[in-house]
Amino acid sequence: MDKNKAKLTFLLLIAALPISSATWYFSTHEYKGLIATRNKGELVTPVIDVTTLDLRNGAGEPAYTPFEQLVEGIDPEDYEPGPWQLLYLGAPECDDTCVERLYFLRQLHVRLGREFDRVQRVYVQASDAAGPLPAATAAFIAEQQPDMRVVYAKASELREKLRATAASGADPLAQHYIYVVDPVGNVMLYFTPDNTPEEILSDLDTLLDNSSLG
Repeated sequence: MDKNKAKLTFLLLIAALPISSATWYFSTHEYKGLIATRNKGELVTPVIDVTTLDLRNGAGEPAYTPFEQLVEGIDPEDYEPGPWQLLYLGAPECDDTCVERLYFLRQLHVRLGREFDRVQRVYVQASDAAGPLPAATAAFIAEQQPDMRVVYAKASELREKLRATAASGADPLAQHYIYVVDPVGNVMLYFTPDNTPEEILSDLDTLLDNSSLG
């Protein structure tokens, strides 16, 4: 059995176990072994199941499905892993700073070259007010970021769930952190505004080069 099939078989087996078993494996072995000694971003330890963030699509439905549900009844030969995802924590209005960060996020995505399709960018519209994207933000994403997915979250709840991952006193929403989610739904790394595009690209290259997922 080759490495990829062995990893997939293991993933399918742990899908039947509590999510803590899976996240323990990735936190302890997969990611710490890959980038803990050279990463530019900050590892999320323990990793977080993205479905617990209660992100929604435009129809108000869950934006993510638990991994164990995705693979239920699937033959390993038929499994197609999803992409790695970069979650940009946006505000109700995408201001000039937001526009600039989304621009460099797209540029570093393009710089991944042949690995481009293994990564998806996601704009998280974090607001306590229900409703669609503001017209200006929607127009900007449609025109300038057409391949960027948009999901929605209640800001107060998302802030509370992510605050524990950040440095003491930091507000991931106010500072528009970028979180990395792996193909099985683990939120495992984040970047702050202090991280340069080159630093983010370096970590992404390391993950993509060394992981058999996605």
